[in-house]
Amino acid sequence: MRIDIVASAAELKQERVKGKNVAVIDVLRATTVITTALMNGAKEIIPTEEVSTAFEIYSKYHSGEALLGGERNAVRIEGFHLANSPFEYMEDVVHHKTIILTTTNGTRALMGSLTANNIIVASFLNATAIATWLGEQDIDSTIVCAGSAEIYTLEDALCAGMIAKIMEERFGATLSDFAFTLKFLYEGYEGNIMSALTHCQHAQLLLSKGFRSDVEYCLQKDITDIIPRLNEGAITIER
Repeated sequence: MRIDIVASAAELKQERVKGKNVAVIDVLRATTVITTALMNGAKEIIPTEEVSTAFEIYSKYHSGEALLGGERNAVRIEGFHLANSPFEYMEDVVHHKTIILTTTNGTRALMGSLTANNIIVASFLNATAIATWLGEQDIDSTIVCAGSAEIYTLEDALCAGMIAKIMEERFGATLSDFAFTLKFLYEGYEGNIMSALTHCQHAQLLLSKGFRSDVEYCLQKDITDIIPRLNEGAITIER
């Protein structure tokens, strides 16, 4: 079983995901939001790349059945109910609701992975569960980091490194050169992920906009063991 890692959505090529199991990561904040919403009882998450498509899908639902969520450049989209803070996706808001989600990078990475065998959603919140699920499947896997503004981001890399480390140690997975590099990077910050963010542009952007509580929430490790899986256009809980 070989583990590859894609540095950002901009670098995603079909040959790196086709026929493999894929875990998509956007720590700050799309995949953390997806995981949180499902933890809090959302019926399903429908990811889409385009704002116009999100509105089109939403128009097919009856009032109260669905919510529009997402952002562009960390700001809530005009006409949307929710932005991209996990604290907006609490149980009293999302329980039994369909969430139609579009974000700058995270949903792009999800939609770019559709030729994969399975697509699951990873974050620090469920990293060990994700690594365990991938390891138990015992086939080649690719971890896709969403990144930000077309480039690699440190927070996604650290989460990917955590998953790679667990898969190597528990399942004997073979790591690509980049996966090995990110595992090594993660080990350097394993005890204090927050300390790495002084070097992280996207985290610093969110902090400057007043989202410190979001950042701190998104860096929590293993607070759930759910596996969000994208299947037939919607993300639901695999287990």
